[in-house]
Amino acid sequence: MSRAKMFYDQTKRREGLVAGSDFVTLDEVQTISFTDTDEMRAALKGYLEQGTFTVGDYKGTADAGMILCGNISKNIMDEDGYANMFVDLPVVFHESALIERFHGFIKGWNIPRMKDDLKVNGWALNSEYFCSIMHELRSDMTYRSIVDEFIIVPEGADTRDTEAVKRIATAYLKLLFPNVQSIDDITPREFKRYCFDRAGRMRDTIIYQLGLLDNEYAGKDMPHFKIYGINAE
Repeated sequence: MSRAKMFYDQTKRREGLVAGSDFVTLDEVQTISFTDTDEMRAALKGYLEQGTFTVGDYKGTADAGMILCGNISKNIMDEDGYANMFVDLPVVFHESALIERFHGFIKGWNIPRMKDDLKVNGWALNSEYFCSIMHELRSDMTYRSIVDEFIIVPEGADTRDTEAVKRIATAYLKLLFPNVQSIDDITPREFKRYCFDRAGRMRDTIIYQLGLLDNEYAGKDMPHFKIYGINAE
């Protein structure tokens, strides 16, 4: 994988994968090699922070999300998250400043394997139609405004942690409660259980892993967010 393929190819004068996409997934990421580690790392850090990239004299903007999918060795995939789970990833991801820019981490065993009793019988949404709905909802800021009303941010909270939790909670709100159009359409306890708590767990794993990668983050805790109407436990 090269910076040209991901962001901009100067030779072909053509934008890369992030342009015009809702998200870019690097599947089997542990097997991917990068042509220039430092170049790709710098480009990813800038893009994930600001949504912009610069290659030569070309400056581009995109809003594609970035997802890493892969298998981590069982002997280091500690169930409680107390082992460094990023050592199997390419060297480009062995830097805390880059990993911090990823909002959350989902452990594979938290996603159930497909079984026959999970398959739907009868009417269902066509997957292409469902994807079109999700695409349209990306630009709908109603859900984010609801999340902003629910989550009470403590003074001195780390901005990256706050933004990560809010963005993931917004995604859960869209997926699980697409009918919600105001804070009155969902109870605080529903929001906390199905959106906020899940977002918090995903971010908390990143925070702990950062402490294993870099002493600067050792012992860092999640901000003590509260939920409008109830206290976050």
